[in-house]
Amino acid sequence: MAADERRPRARRTTSAPASTGTRKLRPGAERKQRAVAARTAARPAKKKVRHPIRRVALGNSPRRLRIVLVAMAIALSLCAGRLLQLQGFDSAAYAAGADQFTAKLPLLPTRGDLVDRNGSVLATTQPAVAVTADPTLTSNTAKNPTRAAQFAEVILNHLELDRATLLSRLNKPDTRFVYLAKKVPATTYLALAAELTEKKLYGVFRESDPIRVYPAGSVAAGVVGFVNGAGEGVAGLERSLDKQLAGVEGQEIFEMAPNGSRIPLGESKINPAVDGTDYQLTIDAELQWTVERRLAQQVQKVGGDTGTAITMNVKTGEILALANYPNYDASKPGDAAPEDRGNRAVSAAYEPGSVEKLLTAAALIEAGIADPETKLTIPERLESGGGLIKDAFAHGEIDLLMRGVIAKSSNIGTIMLARQMDKAKLRDYLALFGLGKKTGIEIAGEAAGHLPPADMKDYTRDQIAFGQGLSVTAVQEAAAIAALINGGVYHQPTVIKGATDQTGQPVPLTKAPPRRVISPETSDQMRDLMQAVVDHGSGKLAVDHYQSGGKTGTAQRYDPACGCYNGYTVSYVSAAPINDPELITYVVVDNPKSSDTGTSGAAPAATDIMQLALPRYGVPPTAERAKEEKITW
Repeated sequence: MAADERRPRARRTTSAPASTGTRKLRPGAERKQRAVAARTAARPAKKKVRHPIRRVALGNSPRRLRIVLVAMAIALSLCAGRLLQLQGFDSAAYAAGADQFTAKLPLLPTRGDLVDRNGSVLATTQPAVAVTADPTLTSNTAKNPTRAAQFAEVILNHLELDRATLLSRLNKPDTRFVYLAKKVPATTYLALAAELTEKKLYGVFRESDPIRVYPAGSVAAGVVGFVNGAGEGVAGLERSLDKQLAGVEGQEIFEMAPNGSRIPLGESKINPAVDGTDYQLTIDAELQWTVERRLAQQVQKVGGDTGTAITMNVKTGEILALANYPNYDASKPGDAAPEDRGNRAVSAAYEPGSVEKLLTAAALIEAGIADPETKLTIPERLESGGGLIKDAFAHGEIDLLMRGVIAKSSNIGTIMLARQMDKAKLRDYLALFGLGKKTGIEIAGEAAGHLPPADMKDYTRDQIAFGQGLSVTAVQEAAAIAALINGGVYHQPTVIKGATDQTGQPVPLTKAPPRRVISPETSDQMRDLMQAVVDHGSGKLAVDHYQSGGKTGTAQRYDPACGCYNGYTVSYVSAAPINDPELITYVVVDNPKSSDTGTSGAAPAATDIMQLALPRYGVPPTAERAKEEKITW
């Protein structure tokens, strides 16, 4: 072999121009690259395709709005349909469900106070509550079989209740309301509620249930009256002024949770209560206390069944004291007999007897038929209605002036004078003086009495002339006599001095205006007649240190038990100072056993009351009368 053949051949390489950063390919990779390049060169060149840009179309605003409106209409239709179902078809069920979580509590107003003319409280209200429960929240359940006992344990710490009765009420089925206790002091309930809240026991509530109290007890009880367990007035001013005293009830409405607790941020609404009107009376509590005790002493002394006493300001009609015997305690009316829980001075009609002669005399003088100096010859007896009428004092034929007829209280003389007046006219005068109709005094239960008609029989006219055959109340008679001696002006009797609302503003009072019933001249002559009664009367009728006038009365007493006359009704009216009267006191005692005259049966109490009342009201003593007027001729 030649030498050239044994030498190895040099491998040819193709090298690319040197360039910075060019990676040298491996031999295999280089061959692949050349093959790809050869195939690419053999193909025709492809044209570059440009793709269009995709764009999103913007929304259609009107169409979008229509879609939204349709959606809203559908939603509203669904709501309206549900509302129709609830309020139209299922309204009762819906309301019942809503009411289960709505509490409505009454807000009771404070009842108005009654105070005397000097501000002493006669009737007022203390805060108290009625404790109630919702048995659906307090009764035992399967999960909590001792729930009622848990409530009872707390409640009995504060209220004196029977445990068995309490548990029965807490577990009462088929109700959401029971009373647990009434008239509970507000402070007691607050302590109870606090302990229940602390132990997370919900289901006991409260209602306003104020306590009416009468600090004066029996003083003026017949005037003030009392309320029943429901707080409603049933006697006296409590009854006649019940609406004004009670005020207007309010209401609190709030949302509560299923467990009975108030939802703190739930809906709440309050309609406030309007408190009742406060009244100031004309009654003087201190004088009233004295009059009540003096009347009781007098009735007991003469063995009477009942008695009344009235002290009145003759210039205004204001009643300063109005007493009854037997009396009662307004705080405990149940302790008294039913017939003693009223006010006989306004409700009990009786035949007034000889006090009525003053009204007959006033009619005769005003009509010009007689005057205090009119002369009469009085027989021993006088025929009337098929019988004979006599006087209470024995006498033969006597000569009396009209002044003497009144001073001696002659039935015969009064009839003789009254027969000179037409019966209808006499009746008209008596009606003008307030007889036969209610006076309008504010106390409940007032009677009108009885006044015979204008076409009465002649013997009836004879009877009413001296105080039989008609009936009056003590208030009627006192108001009439006051009118006869105060210048001839009638003032409606009243026990109300003023009134204020819950803001302290005065409340207008309705009262009949004064009216003239006789002339001032006739009134002067009536005072003359009443003074003659004191000057010439038997027994002590005068008021010490005051010139006074008066009139006694003794009438046969009608007894409804037998439908006949049985016993007497005695009375006395005292007025002073008689020249310019300020006060009168009228005392009536029914069926006294140890007295049959007004002089001994009623006058001692009347004069004692006047003896106290006149200086109390600043009436100065008056000089003694220079001389007594004649009563005979």
